[in-house]
Amino acid sequence: MTSTAVTAATSVSTIDPAHFRSVMRHLPTGVAAVCSTNPRTATPCGLIVGTFASLSLDPPWVTFSVARTSTSWPAIARNGHFAVSLLADGQQPVCTALAGKNPDKFRSLEWEMSAYGTPHIHGSLGWIDCTLLHQLDGGDHHLIIAAVRDITAAGSGDPLIFHGGRLGSFRETTAA
Repeated sequence: MTSTAVTAATSVSTIDPAHFRSVMRHLPTGVAAVCSTNPRTATPCGLIVGTFASLSLDPPWVTFSVARTSTSWPAIARNGHFAVSLLADGQQPVCTALAGKNPDKFRSLEWEMSAYGTPHIHGSLGWIDCTLLHQLDGGDHHLIIAAVRDITAAGSGDPLIFHGGRLGSFRETTAA
């Protein structure tokens, strides 16, 4: 199937977006903070994604999607470099701050500037410093592909998970 055929097939969908969301909410996702510095103001900027994933090991690439309506993404994209902080269980306040519309999202956050000039959120399980490679059309989202410049495991513990409209953690259980 060519990309033209895919575009034509998806443009006639009769699936209700609310129904689509209600089914997809059964799939848990990790929560990551994508942060950079606004090149116009030299201030930190960031957003939350629940779609972050590795795309390629060689070369090391990652991917995520961002809503076209995001007011933070344009500054991050203009910079071209960003860090992804892998949020840990207990970092719900970080998620709330970066998901909001407050222009000073970092005021209540503990963070430091990396050697690459990107904000790293304290308490995260790891950081991935990236360079933007591609921004592709993804319907009502942009599909982002980025090259990994550096990667650090910062801590241990459970990741922050989004599932069923709630933030929480993963707890391993074993069968009796």
